[in-house]
Amino acid sequence: MRIHNQLEALLEEAHIKLSSLVSDLLGVSARRMLKALADGETNPAALAVLAHERLRATPEQLCDALGACTELKPVYRRLLKMTLEHLQILEQQIGQLDQELVTLLHPHQDAVQRLTEVPGFAVDSAQQIIAEVGPAAATFPSEKCLSSWVGACPGEEESAGVNYSHRSPKGNRHMRRLLNQTANAAVKVKEASSRSSIAVASRASDIIKPSGPLRIDSVA
Repeated sequence: MRIHNQLEALLEEAHIKLSSLVSDLLGVSARRMLKALADGETNPAALAVLAHERLRATPEQLCDALGACTELKPVYRRLLKMTLEHLQILEQQIGQLDQELVTLLHPHQDAVQRLTEVPGFAVDSAQQIIAEVGPAAATFPSEKCLSSWVGACPGEEESAGVNYSHRSPKGNRHMRRLLNQTANAAVKVKEASSRSSIAVASRASDIIKPSGPLRIDSVA
């Protein structure tokens, strides 16, 4: 996120309006164009061609947003190149840490596999959770202690039937983000399942239509 913000601020200062058309400056299309720009390309049309065909922005819109590239000062080009190199280094380091995490969690593949069965949890999410709390969460004496540590729910400060605690504790932001992703994924799965059930029922009602009123004696 910090790198994304740095790129956006740098492009805005250079009067390049790419972020108004591309939501992710770290995506494939944006990075192709930015790398070519950092390497010395100044033709907006040549840069626009590098965008992926699925990008919603048209080549004309991209050319307009990249119009300032023709007069881009060398200092901006240098800063852009340094930012992209920094991003590449960070990605390499993250890849190395991910590989080390896989190696360390190899003895706990069963726990990883069980977590991946939860909607919204991929292998990387499951590995991150086990890395945070352990394969059996043995550090926490109860599920309430674990919930409090994560910060997933408000406290239970109640007196005379009045709850004085309306906020969740700060907790572990990384774990809370993972759990929020899972909750959102579970909602989407449930909604998709409901729509699928409705579609199947509707289709079945179209196919199986009784020719007349159903008589009980005929069923018997």
